[in-house]
Amino acid sequence: MSSAPALGLQSRAQTPPQGHRRRLDIEGLRAVAVLAVVFDHLIHWPGGGFIGVDMFFVISGYLISGILLREATTRGRISFREFYLRRFKRILPAAALVLSVTVTAAYVIFYAGRASSIATDAFWALVFSANWRFALLGTDYMNSGSSVSPIQHYWSLGVEEQFYIFWPWVIIGALFLARRLKCNPRGTAVVLGFFVAVPILLSFAFALWETNSNHTVAYFSTFSRGWELGAGALLAVLTARFSGFPQKLQIGLLSFGLLLIGASLILITPETPFPAPFAIFPVLGTCLVILAGCGGTGPSYNRLAWILTNPASRYVGKISYSLYLWHFPVIILLGAFVEPDTLWFYLVAVTLMTVLSVASFKWVEDPIRRSRLGVAKPSLKTGQRPRPVRRREVQGLAAFAALVLALPLIAFATIGQRDASDLGAGSSADPGTPVTAMTADQRQEQLRAALASSEWPALRPNPAEMGPDGALAKPDEWIKDGCLGGELSPLAHDKDVTANALRCVYGPENATRSLVIFGDSTTMSFVPGIRKALEGQDWQVHIYTVAACSPVLIPGRNDASADECKRFKLWVQDQIGRLNPDVVASSFLRNDGQLSSGAVGREADAEWQKYVTDMGRYVVGQGARYVLLEAPAPAKAEPSQCITRFSVPSDCITERSTIFDGQSEVEARAIADVGINATFVPTKEWFCVNSRCPAFVGSTAMYADINHISALASEELAPLLRPALAP
Repeated sequence: MSSAPALGLQSRAQTPPQGHRRRLDIEGLRAVAVLAVVFDHLIHWPGGGFIGVDMFFVISGYLISGILLREATTRGRISFREFYLRRFKRILPAAALVLSVTVTAAYVIFYAGRASSIATDAFWALVFSANWRFALLGTDYMNSGSSVSPIQHYWSLGVEEQFYIFWPWVIIGALFLARRLKCNPRGTAVVLGFFVAVPILLSFAFALWETNSNHTVAYFSTFSRGWELGAGALLAVLTARFSGFPQKLQIGLLSFGLLLIGASLILITPETPFPAPFAIFPVLGTCLVILAGCGGTGPSYNRLAWILTNPASRYVGKISYSLYLWHFPVIILLGAFVEPDTLWFYLVAVTLMTVLSVASFKWVEDPIRRSRLGVAKPSLKTGQRPRPVRRREVQGLAAFAALVLALPLIAFATIGQRDASDLGAGSSADPGTPVTAMTADQRQEQLRAALASSEWPALRPNPAEMGPDGALAKPDEWIKDGCLGGELSPLAHDKDVTANALRCVYGPENATRSLVIFGDSTTMSFVPGIRKALEGQDWQVHIYTVAACSPVLIPGRNDASADECKRFKLWVQDQIGRLNPDVVASSFLRNDGQLSSGAVGREADAEWQKYVTDMGRYVVGQGARYVLLEAPAPAKAEPSQCITRFSVPSDCITERSTIFDGQSEVEARAIADVGINATFVPTKEWFCVNSRCPAFVGSTAMYADINHISALASEELAPLLRPALAP
């Protein structure tokens, strides 16, 4: 079916209702939204910059629904063919161009593993399903500890296009019911409002549940985000025949709406439960700004609205789609050449994304959007048929499509299939002292040699082959055996945790000694080294780990993930009491956001010291020895982002911060308070020389991703771990 009748809405009016005229203030709103996102990604300020996407959702829902209602009013029908063709011309060409250039650049800059992962992301983005791709991968948009895809921002396009697959049908259904009920225009508006409001309420209720139960999926979920687009659609329904407010009320609505948006940018943070309920504030603020400009305007309103309607804001709003598409690939890919978070990086990034966005808008986005391709209806203004589509337009679009497709294919054929072992092929690293005999002094010698190296050795594991998020370099206990729980694991039920515990037991059944490994993914990274250190020494090892769940009892925030973590830790305490192990070993990467008090600085230090001490005393009270391993500092950059075809070892040296050293001192004091049966194991000199930490040691790649050491690097720590675990 190419079109559907609007069933009773046909009007004699041939001009759009006032509420849907060209809106200069909405162009300015687009500018605010896109600049918020760009600044958030580029300089990590303001903290709530990601709410720009929520503003885009509202604007899109308002404008697209307004177009559908206008079509129903002026033509008496809604053409699905023309609707989806308009979406195609508006969205796909520019999106496909950016994807093509990004994938091509990825194969030029990165090695095969990283580039192929980006190419896979691009495929999902091209079919407008990137949001589900990142949701299924467990991507944490707010706190990604691994390689960030330069295509990650395409998730919002997926949400929009999935929403618009069914949204015109909702409107058609409402109009059909209004016809059957023989409603007048006001009654039709009521039916439309009901049909729009119900999905909004259902989506918001679902978003509340999913944000609490699985916030990483909720961030990308169409079902948790649909209410934001629906809010804009409801506004379009309510203002379709609206004549406006008194000017004082308009100014009040505009002022309050801008205030809500500004407050959301500053007060909402990555730790705020999102998208529900707190996305309601930027959504409401955007709705109020749009509502204020409906109908007529006066001089006082126009003076205030100049914040949005000035030429600069309008132009940024006009190119906002191209700017949104280009900014994130520029930021991520440029990081392979220029030191991120430096003035030079900011200047180059802003210049590149501006030039690319303007060029893309001028020569791709706007010409194709305005073209007559696929247009076959009479003009709404004149009733005359438009000029025929010119052959050169078709030829130009075909050439554009061929170029977009050819660029990544050529890059893959000429560069991407090159043997990944060419990394360090001309360099042969001395493997150094055998790991079975390595001492702390010998380890320091290896680290100094790595820091002085000017060429990459033939690394193991090869960063070119680590796979997405460094998975192939992580412990088998994590990736293959599934011993690291997480938000997607059904930890709420003891039977499921028990099943995991039974699967993650290593060593002889009749072993006379046992060790429990308890902690988060940082603890999991030490597992290969711990197991190798105890190999052949009559030990049985039990692994109890959950991602982002520190091995201390702290009163977490009132959300489902914190509750899940607390339940898990209580369950582990019971297991320790039941197993009566000889040793409990832990490590964790501190995150002050896990403190329910919201404490920072010295107050946070005091809380962590108390919680670590309490856990140590509990373990010692069960007759076990407690060993807390100092966590390695996060890497300067994710390996596959830093180790590229153009980088040298000095580009990837991590400077360990004094803040991280201070956190380790807090843990050392906490363990000292426990007593002689607790040990804090400083590991700084296993990874760094005077706070400078190389990306490799000998021929071993140190990290699998930005927060976790590789399994091989962990195994090579066995001689250093053995005295701490089994003195």
